[in-house]
Amino acid sequence: MEMAVRGDSFREDYEFEMFGEEVVASLAPLKDEKFLPIAGFLKAHLDMDEDEAVEAVEKAKEEAEEAGEESIDVTKMDAEFVAAMQRAAIAGIRGSYTEDGEYIEHDEEEARAMVKMMVGGYSVEIGGKVLEVSGDVRDATKFRGSRGSI
Repeated sequence: MEMAVRGDSFREDYEFEMFGEEVVASLAPLKDEKFLPIAGFLKAHLDMDEDEAVEAVEKAKEEAEEAGEESIDVTKMDAEFVAAMQRAAIAGIRGSYTEDGEYIEHDEEEARAMVKMMVGGYSVEIGGKVLEVSGDVRDATKFRGSRGSI
């Protein structure tokens, strides 16, 4: 419901551990101009929709945890899939928090630099989460101002 009310300003904080430290990224759902090319690429080249991509990321994350690994092993994944998830991560990262809890907003170039510096499967994990949040927004059916709105 919060997504339906907040719309474009909706953010979801995603906590994960990177190199033994807690990191909190603030993620936004992708707008169509970013989402549709990624979804189209996944369908055309990898024959999967965004829900299947999210499931693939979650499965890889579970396998990594079961193997005692800190993050997803991207060497076991299709390179085009990894690139698509990284594009989603770049487009969805809107900010992060300092150790003191201060919010720092990031533009797309800063998000691109962050993803480029990530080692291991963290960028894929974030990309999967961005697609999940984006899919959740698409599933929201009532928006302020629409018939039957909240």
